[in-house]
Amino acid sequence: MAEERVEGIVLRSTIYKETHRIVTLFTSEAGLISLMVKGVKTPERMVLLTPFSQIEVFFRKKLSDLYLLKDGSLISDNLFLREKWDYLETAGKMGQMILHSQMPGKPAPLLYALFLACLKQMPKFEEPAPLLLLFYLKLMTHEGILSLDDRAAFPIPLSSEDWNMMMEMAQSKSFKGLHKRKGLTPLLQQLEKNFKDIV
Repeated sequence: MAEERVEGIVLRSTIYKETHRIVTLFTSEAGLISLMVKGVKTPERMVLLTPFSQIEVFFRKKLSDLYLLKDGSLISDNLFLREKWDYLETAGKMGQMILHSQMPGKPAPLLYALFLACLKQMPKFEEPAPLLLLFYLKLMTHEGILSLDDRAAFPIPLSSEDWNMMMEMAQSKSFKGLHKRKGLTPLLQQLEKNFKDIV
């Protein structure tokens, strides 16, 4: 079979048989894909497979859903995410929601662009709650879970103030002023508590 090329963000890397890895990559064109990476021995190869690295890969499809990585290159290692625990935890929560909500092979260009933009915005936030809440709301809108005109259909009871603020964030087209928002942690925790039942 011919090799295919895709750009993506590493969400998960699992050790397999000492020197191999199974990597879950979130891509724009192919959604979630799983790659078998053989012979992971060099530091350069390890960086390529580190969670939240943005990479370009060439792979060969097999009969199963586990594809074979042939070659790859690093676009960005996003090492700034490791400067603060909050950054890494926030990126991890976003990644878990993608893994939980997306079907393998389902293209998701808008969600991929949002995820990448949120990762790049992380250093501008002293506290991650506004950015994480925005990501959750955009993901729910993307998946058709959050209707922007039907508060009664939303599965969590919310005050009018919280609902209006959520709608404003869900419809926003930029990050402008988002880092200044305070007091969003209780609403974020309420959503996180109910997420597995919602998504």
